[in-house]
Amino acid sequence: MLGEEERSEEEGSFSKASITKKMAIVAAGGLVNILFAILLYIILVFIVSGNFVIAISSTGNFILSMVESVKLIFTGAVTPNDLMGPIGISGVVAQTSGIIDFLYIMALISMSLGVTNLLPFPPLDGGKILIYIIELIRRKPLKENFELKLQMIGFLALITLSIYVAFNDVGRLLH
Repeated sequence: MLGEEERSEEEGSFSKASITKKMAIVAAGGLVNILFAILLYIILVFIVSGNFVIAISSTGNFILSMVESVKLIFTGAVTPNDLMGPIGISGVVAQTSGIIDFLYIMALISMSLGVTNLLPFPPLDGGKILIYIIELIRRKPLKENFELKLQMIGFLALITLSIYVAFNDVGRLLH
């Protein structure tokens, strides 16, 4: 969208949008992932059980388990050793024994991506939303240079974590 990467003064650009509209646009990606996962999970459970009430109840439990997982991350109960990246996920997908298992893993991955992307950590979308909330409270934007440095520090931390998780994934696959 015009003005999302670089500030634009053109009417209708992202830069000219209200903070709440910017937050909605930024949150949309993660929310679509979560919505897709919920719908896929409902369909899967309904196909397996043949009962819509069980499908809704099971999906509610699926959502609650994801909320619990996020709590565990913030309380420190989940360590970087417990995380799995694309390499580890591909190993799990390779072990699936049918289309239902594969689609379940797909729902889990979609939910995880959506939730992870909305975590309040720069440079994730949740970090950008947090910056917008701070701007709403302050009633003025953060200095562009400060925001850029914050995003770069977050990006460096994210890349470092990704490399660490990738090495752990390879180690798990080899053992």
